[in-house]
Amino acid sequence: MLILKVIMVIFVVAVGIPCQLIDYRHRRKNAYVPGSGWSYYSRLKREGSWEGRFMMNSAYMGIALILAMLGLLAAHLFRA
Repeated sequence: MLILKVIMVIFVVAVGIPCQLIDYRHRRKNAYVPGSGWSYYSRLKREGSWEGRFMMNSAYMGIALILAMLGLLAAHLFRA
């Protein structure tokens, strides 16, 4: 559990800060309507933009980490 928490913190620092910078740059240009960031970055990914690929891949990795954390928590709860 501790290893997964350390991986989560490293992920948030290493990926979260660049994601915020990329998102700030695109929001400043009013590139998308607030609340439609997922569709905007998925369109950028389909067009081949490295920023779109980075944002979508980091979102998928974040979802995978959350699911892993929930699975590990469930395993600890049901084992006890």
